[in-house]
Amino acid sequence: MLNAFNNGVVIENPHPVAQVEIIQAPLPDKVVLPLQQRIGEQAEPCVEVGDLVLTGQLIAQTTDQFCTPIHASISGVVVAIDEQIIPHKSGLKSKCITIESDGKDEWIKDEWIGDFLHCSREILIDCVQQSGIVGLGGAGFPTHSKLDKAIDCQTLIINATECEPGIMCDDALMQYFAREVILGVEVLLRICGAQKVIIAIEDDKQEAYQSLLMFNHNERITIRQIPTKYTSGAEKLLIKTLLDIEIPADKLAIDKGIVCQNVSTAKAIFDAVVEDRPLVSRVVTVTGDAVIPNNFEVRLGASFEHIVALAKPNNQPHEVRMGGMMMGVDVASLAVPICKITNCIFVNNVKPKPSVQECIRCGQCNQVCPVDLLPQQLYWYAKSENTEKAMRYNLSSCIECRCCDVVCPSHIPLAEYFSFAKALHRKETQEKQKIDKARKRFEYREYRLERNKIERAEMMERKKAELKKKMAGDKIQKDKIVQAMARVKKKNDSDT
Repeated sequence: MLNAFNNGVVIENPHPVAQVEIIQAPLPDKVVLPLQQRIGEQAEPCVEVGDLVLTGQLIAQTTDQFCTPIHASISGVVVAIDEQIIPHKSGLKSKCITIESDGKDEWIKDEWIGDFLHCSREILIDCVQQSGIVGLGGAGFPTHSKLDKAIDCQTLIINATECEPGIMCDDALMQYFAREVILGVEVLLRICGAQKVIIAIEDDKQEAYQSLLMFNHNERITIRQIPTKYTSGAEKLLIKTLLDIEIPADKLAIDKGIVCQNVSTAKAIFDAVVEDRPLVSRVVTVTGDAVIPNNFEVRLGASFEHIVALAKPNNQPHEVRMGGMMMGVDVASLAVPICKITNCIFVNNVKPKPSVQECIRCGQCNQVCPVDLLPQQLYWYAKSENTEKAMRYNLSSCIECRCCDVVCPSHIPLAEYFSFAKALHRKETQEKQKIDKARKRFEYREYRLERNKIERAEMMERKKAELKKKMAGDKIQKDKIVQAMARVKKKNDSDT
């Protein structure tokens, strides 16, 4: 029985296709591989400019707890290790390794792990880590780190909802690689030791649903269809829908014995554990009104332009967005590289944006918020930069899904205000912590100086008392000597 979450919005796919496909993109002439992953420290290169590398070879790694190694996605020569623009809304630069292809695509030697059913969870987690696998649904959280904490896992949820309209890479993956997906899920089941697995898929993906049913012969794995509604794929909302369990804002799913993984991540785990292939490619959807929508399997580090060209874009000015049309980020150039979290590229014709009007207090935003917030009230607090009151209205629970933006008749970018308010609150909190720390240091310094002053005064008093006592003792001793000398003199005088 499903427990559908409240509110949300139903958004039709704006760019539907007659048949979902996966086209193998040709090898790129070069790849640019960022060393800064979504979380954790920046990876350090294991290669130098001029080195010859093979496909799948380790080229950078970190030593922190979120270590996700980076592998060469093509064979060729390292031609640069420098700062380059990466796909980020700020247009910032990050250190990258650039490899120029030799056209051979020569892979490193396979070291097959063997039968995963007879491997320990530690060996399997290490394999996942060494393969550089992260959450491929867009979050990019290191998969091994999440699995390492899954000791008391009761339920494993495979998120195959792909609720963002327009994205179809997971749908295609399940249709064409259903067997591999199921085997990847069984590897995850072996690692987590969960009692049951639920593969959650939206009811508009019937072909993918039937494909998974055909290859699933594990009685611990069930495939459940859920209503097609945005934002059904948000982790906590999906858990509420499937299990009727609410995860508090300050808690994680694993605290309730639940582990969630994306279906593309399950396929990547199959590639790593069964095929001994590190994460060097992924399926990316290219869609929008300026291209012919399709899915392409492409090597990581290839430019956006490399696969957008395969989708036959028109000659008009374009707007480019990475990720979903709702929660994605705008990208300034097609020259940026495809990363592990690049699941979709929207290429749309440039259109005039509707003018923002004043809020008319219609309340529609309140009616669609999937986490039952009051966006209208949050908007006023965010606009006035009153972050304290915004936090009292549970601003931290906002998932920035933009459902409120969709229904707002005034075209107010509400999610942008909420994102700004959260960033401002973080900054204010950090500044307050710095001020509190400085105040405590000052107060301790004053206390220490006063303590030193008191201790010095007490020490001086002790020294004075000791000196007086010593002087008194010296006087007594002196008087005794004088008296003794007087007695000696008197005796001498009497003798004479």
